[in-house]
Amino acid sequence: LRCFCEPSQCSMLLFSAGTGKTMVVDCVFAYGTMRAEIDRWNMIDSNCQHLKAKACGFKLYQEYSFFYPFATKTCKDSDVIEGSVLHWNDPVVFAHKLAGYDTIEGYSEDRENGLYQRIVVDVEDENRQIRKAYMYIQDQSPEYIEECFAFANGDWLDSTAREHFDTEKKRIDQAARKILGRHGPK
Repeated sequence: LRCFCEPSQCSMLLFSAGTGKTMVVDCVFAYGTMRAEIDRWNMIDSNCQHLKAKACGFKLYQEYSFFYPFATKTCKDSDVIEGSVLHWNDPVVFAHKLAGYDTIEGYSEDRENGLYQRIVVDVEDENRQIRKAYMYIQDQSPEYIEECFAFANGDWLDSTAREHFDTEKKRIDQAARKILGRHGPK
């Protein structure tokens, strides 16, 4: 799997300048709260086909005060994020689900400064099939990223990484309470 990412188009059809072909993008790659294993937003139904998948060329981070991660584009083949590829066979249902994910991620095609950008990427599913999928990413400054937790293995659900995140968050919270002289929740 090599890094591939293109800006998202408004429809599920994407014209690839490299091949001159039009392709259908009918999957979403989810790496955080939208993953099939979590589905915090109750978007996955019995019609959803979901497989474990990975996307290369991205790094995964989380701000300590947030409950969700974000991905940034590196375009380095060695940077890989683990997640789920989500697919609905019915294009009308998929369009509805995509609009729901856009809302969750604060993405709007006509708004330049949304929380996330939506792009099209190549993902490799657990069956080693390459699929085009929409993915939501953030374009953050290096200074901002330095203040966030980096998931070195690219998997938000990895228990070792989660334990490290929780430990680091507690340490930061304790330091902040000392600095501010507050005795908030422990």
